[in-house]
Amino acid sequence: MSRNIAAELESEHASMARLLDIMERQLALFESSEQPDYDLMQQIAGYFIDFPEHCHHPKEDLVAAMLIERVPARAEPLRGLAGKHEELAHLTQRFAQLLQRVLDEAELPRGTVLRAAREFIASQRYHMEMENEHFLPLAREVLGPADLAALESQLLARQDPLRRSSNEERYAKLRDLLLASERRNS
Repeated sequence: MSRNIAAELESEHASMARLLDIMERQLALFESSEQPDYDLMQQIAGYFIDFPEHCHHPKEDLVAAMLIERVPARAEPLRGLAGKHEELAHLTQRFAQLLQRVLDEAELPRGTVLRAAREFIASQRYHMEMENEHFLPLAREVLGPADLAALESQLLARQDPLRRSSNEERYAKLRDLLLASERRNS
């Protein structure tokens, strides 16, 4: 098996969590009426619209479906996972639209943007925490090499554009920020 799907998902969660940390720092500037890096905020929102919604969550949905099939009683909480992913997509889109309105210099109360941003961040964090604590351990425990091979044939080949080996230029700034953060924490 060339991929460890649970480890891959967990690694993607770690990258997303670091982006949320960066977003929180930018929001603190916005809240205090300082100048945040709106381009960076927009790139982070764009990343959450792109990669999690088109690759990460579909991967999780496939793993969850297999777990529901294999251990239905233990995987019962996973039945709503796809719906939760849709909710996250809605919150992300809402925040990205409000952010775009700020960039377009629309008259918009600061509190409206901050509430949407905080809801986006808190929902993303809570969702990943639940998956890391419940979903991924169950996947590691239940799914064997044959299951993972069957899943792999259904998964998109696209890797997280924040990984060092990625060459997706539109996320180069985010990737560089995360790599610099890793170096500082090492």
